[in-house]
Amino acid sequence: MGREDLREWLSALEETGELKRVRTEVHWDLELAAIVRKVGNENGPGLLFDNITGCRTTHCRKLTANSLGSRKRVALALGLSPETGYFEMTRFLKKKFGEKIAPVALRTGPVKRNVIRDDVDLFQFPVPKWHAEDGGRYILTAAGIVTADRETKVMNVGVYRGMLSSQKTIPVLMPATQHGGRHFSQYQARGEEMPVAVVIGWDPIFFITAATPVRHPGYSEYEIMGALRGSPVELVKCETSDLMVPANAEIVIEGKISPDPATFEMEGPFGEYPGYFGGAASRKPVIRVECVTFRDDPIFMGTLEGQSPGKLDEGSHFTCAAMSAVAWNLLDDIGVPNVTGAWCKPVVAGTNLRVQIKKIYRGQAKQVANALWGAGYYLAKNLIVVDDDIDIYDDDAVEWAIAWRTNAAMGDFAFFPGTFGSLYDPSVPLKERDALKYGQGKWTRILTDATINWDLELEEQFGGKRYPPLSTAIDPDTEQKILARWKEYEID
Repeated sequence: MGREDLREWLSALEETGELKRVRTEVHWDLELAAIVRKVGNENGPGLLFDNITGCRTTHCRKLTANSLGSRKRVALALGLSPETGYFEMTRFLKKKFGEKIAPVALRTGPVKRNVIRDDVDLFQFPVPKWHAEDGGRYILTAAGIVTADRETKVMNVGVYRGMLSSQKTIPVLMPATQHGGRHFSQYQARGEEMPVAVVIGWDPIFFITAATPVRHPGYSEYEIMGALRGSPVELVKCETSDLMVPANAEIVIEGKISPDPATFEMEGPFGEYPGYFGGAASRKPVIRVECVTFRDDPIFMGTLEGQSPGKLDEGSHFTCAAMSAVAWNLLDDIGVPNVTGAWCKPVVAGTNLRVQIKKIYRGQAKQVANALWGAGYYLAKNLIVVDDDIDIYDDDAVEWAIAWRTNAAMGDFAFFPGTFGSLYDPSVPLKERDALKYGQGKWTRILTDATINWDLELEEQFGGKRYPPLSTAIDPDTEQKILARWKEYEID
C-alpha cells in the first residue's frame, strides 16, 4: 500500500495525469506560492517545480506542493480507490489509527548520501515566501518534526511551522498542548537542550499522520504510518542524536532547541490554516541546526496554508477525514456509547465538528462534548450533536435539526469558557494567544445539542413519542396507489 518514497508517489501521480511539472523559471518569492494557490483553488493537479530562481547551483533545485490537494489524491495516498468518499475514508482512518506495525532500523539509506555538518546553509534549499505578509520564508510547512519523550524515549512526529531565520537557525512554534511542545517542556524544566530532527519529503502518509493528533500512548506515529502503509517504516539513526528518521526521506535537518530565552528569535506572522495571518511577530524557541543530510538531487516539499470558502489548502483535503476519525476514536476509547459518526467539513479543519449518536440516555450529547473538549486538541470549538436519523454529511439535514430540535430555554446550548484553543484563531484577542506566556490560545467552546430533548414529555397523541410524526412522508398506502397510476397523471 505505502509508497517507497516521495519520488514513487510523484511518479504515480504523473502517470495518471495528477501531477504537472513546471519547467518555466519561477521565483521562490510569492510567485511560486501564487501558482500553487491558483491551481489549488481550481482543484488542479499536484505540482513539481524544477526551475526555481537562484537554485541552479544549490543542494536542492526542486520543490513539490499540492500532491495531496484533492480528495481523489488523498484516497490514492491511502491505497484506496480514487472514487472513495469521505465517509468511507473516515471509517478507514478510524480503523487504521487504532492499529500499529513496528518500524525497522536500517544501518543506512538514501537520505545519508550527502551529510553536511560544518558548512550548513539552509538557503541552499528552495524555501518559498508563501504569503505577502509572512514574517519570512517558511521552511517548515509540510515537514515532520521528530522529538522524543525525555523519560520514555518514545518518539513523536508532528507538523509545526518554522521560519528560515539564518543559515543555521529556524525559529519554530510548538504549542504546549501538542506532543513536541510537551517534550520541550520536559527539557525546559531541566534547563537542557532538546534534540530534534526535521523530515522533509517522504511517503505522503508521513505528512497525513504527522499532521493529525492521533492518540498513541506508548508508541509513535511511525507505528501508525506502518499500519497505514501495510508494512514497517524503515528508519535510520540521526547523525547527532538517537532520533530515527525514514531511510528514504529526501531531506533531514538535525539540531537542538535551547530553553534559554536569550537564544529565541523573532518568528511570524504566517498565513495560517484558518485563512488569516496567524499572530504578530514574537520571539520563539529556535532549532539550531547541526547537520543536514539529503538524497542526491533532493526534492523539497512544502505546502501552502490557508483556507476560506472556495479556497481550500492542501491539508484541508485530508484533515477533514483524519480529524473526524480521531474524534470518533476518542469517543469510543473514552466509552461514549453508540457514536455512529463524526464529520468536519474541509474548510473548517476540525474547528466545527458534527457528531452523530444513537441516543440512549439524557445528557449523552454533553458527555460527547466533555470527552472531546478534554482531549487537548484544536478540535470542536463549535460542536453539533445530532440523532442517528440526521445525516451529518448533509448540510440541509443538520440545519433542519438545529432549527427544530434545539430550544435554548431547555439547555440545548452549553458554553465551556476558558479552555485552551488555537493560537491561530483571529476571533480571540491577540494578547490571549501569547504562546510564551500562556502556552496556548483561549477558546470558549459551545455545544449545540440538536438531538431530541428527553426532557420533553412523552405525548400520547404522538404515539408515546416526544416529537410529532413527520408530515413530509407520504402515507404508504397512498404512495402505492399513486405509483400504480403514475403514468395516468402524465406528469413525466
